[in-house]
Amino acid sequence: MGLCYIFDMIETLKKDDFLKTYKELKKINNKPKLLVHVCCGACSIYPLIYLIDLFDITIYFTNSNIFSYEEFKKRLDALENHVHFLNKLFNSDIKIIVSDYDYEKFRVNLLKYKDEKEGGQRCKICIAKRLAETFDFARNNSFDSFSTIMSISRNKDAIYINRIGKEISKGQEKCFFVPFDFKKENGQDIGVKIGGKENVYRQDFCGCEFSIR
Repeated sequence: MGLCYIFDMIETLKKDDFLKTYKELKKINNKPKLLVHVCCGACSIYPLIYLIDLFDITIYFTNSNIFSYEEFKKRLDALENHVHFLNKLFNSDIKIIVSDYDYEKFRVNLLKYKDEKEGGQRCKICIAKRLAETFDFARNNSFDSFSTIMSISRNKDAIYINRIGKEISKGQEKCFFVPFDFKKENGQDIGVKIGGKENVYRQDFCGCEFSIR
């Protein structure tokens, strides 16, 4: 699958779900500053190509849910390699900010739900915590908007993710949450194919120790 085909497909998706929010952001800034939470290199592939000509992108890598630190570092390295590739390809300047890693502190809220299947309350708490961390950083550092790429995964509920993002930022006039569902139109499959060509590291579990099984 060639990149030209991928770009054409992405153009057809830039409508409906986020257009209203995007139009409001354009009133503030011609190329809005977006702080986007990214969970790993593999999942970032399709969303970043989708976003690159719409926003001035800064990535916030806040993922203390990942077990272990070695795994955290593998995913960060994969992300850095992909961003380097995109910045060269598009002559862009996507930046990455890495928050402090503290798995032991993060897992405290997950322990009660350690035996649940993936997608349950444990995952909802994990998603909400990282969205809240992203919003706090965006609001305190003059970003026009914030979002996450987590909706790319078929194991993640885009409706829940977007609802939480909107609730966290409710009443804010200077930092909008931008809703997406990146899994539409086979977004995940496209990312997998591009990642295969780039040889991007792709993990085989979501993040926390309870998801490994």
